Amino acid sequence: MRNIKAKYIWISVAISFLLGVGLLVGVTFTQGAWTNVCIVLIAIVFIYMTLAIQMASVKTFRYRPKAKKYPQMRYTMLQEDIDEILKKKGYKQRVEAYGCSYLKVQQPNAYKIVLVRNCEKYFHPIEEQSGTSANKSLEKCQKFIGFEIFYDYNEEALRKLPDFNLQGEKIYYSGLYIENEQVICPNYIEPSNTFIELYTKIKSDLGLEILESQEDISNSI
Repeated sequence: MRNIKAKYIWISVAISFLLGVGLLVGVTFTQGAWTNVCIVLIAIVFIYMTLAIQMASVKTFRYRPKAKKYPQMRYTMLQEDIDEILKKKGYKQRVEAYGCSYLKVQQPNAYKIVLVRNCEKYFHPIEEQSGTSANKSLEKCQKFIGFEIFYDYNEEALRKLPDFNLQGEKIYYSGLYIENEQVICPNYIEPSNTFIELYTKIKSDLGLEILESQEDISNSI
């Protein structure tokens, strides 16, 4: 019954009600064993009606969150040889199951770029023992900016991407995805004066240019 639409359940309730009324009328015209049969059927009908009304009410009046509009930003497409470009620009590559992670530390700032080419492995990673040690130079950084760009994504990824975007005192982070030869940020946050220089630098490293025509994108929380 969970997969049945509410309107069909309400229709069955109406039919059951009419059937129950008919049985109530019919029991007055029966005798002996048939009376008992009618009483049992009446009980079954009204039990079903109770359960069906509860189920239909849940489906009809359940809370439906309103879609929330996020300001979006669109950029030009990444270059095909972006991996080689980032390495030439001083980013250290780390190959992951889901794609590649790039890190560049220029004291007192750190830049991180993640290219996700398998979203399934990104959101559902298999735990492996890592042989790489933590980058101690990050501890001395005063500001950190990062872009995570999804070449591969599904509905789960698109629902979560707006939450990737955040800005704090020492961090600016952005989640983006590629669609129709454009790089799209589904929840754009205007960089503060603290991060505008880093934001411009990381865009330049990626070869991204903001497109003039921008629209809002609608996502459900």
